[in-house]
Amino acid sequence: MKKTKVSDKEKARRNRILFWAVVVIVVNLLQILFKNWITSLIAMVGTIYALYRIVVFDNPKNRLSQKYYDWKGNKLSK
Repeated sequence: MKKTKVSDKEKARRNRILFWAVVVIVVNLLQILFKNWITSLIAMVGTIYALYRIVVFDNPKNRLSQKYYDWKGNKLSK
């Protein structure tokens, strides 16, 4: 099978996804270790924000992404 070369932009996107996945794991591990309402709140907000960054903001196929589309849903010209 022939492998296609991954672009630098795609590598950077994959690294950002890995970073946010590690952040979620660390924050939720802290919530498990220190059971109080502050760590639960931080874990909940951190997980929701990381999911937003992965699914909406850094996704070039999502029209809600301000990084790739304008407020009308048209692609940004860069």
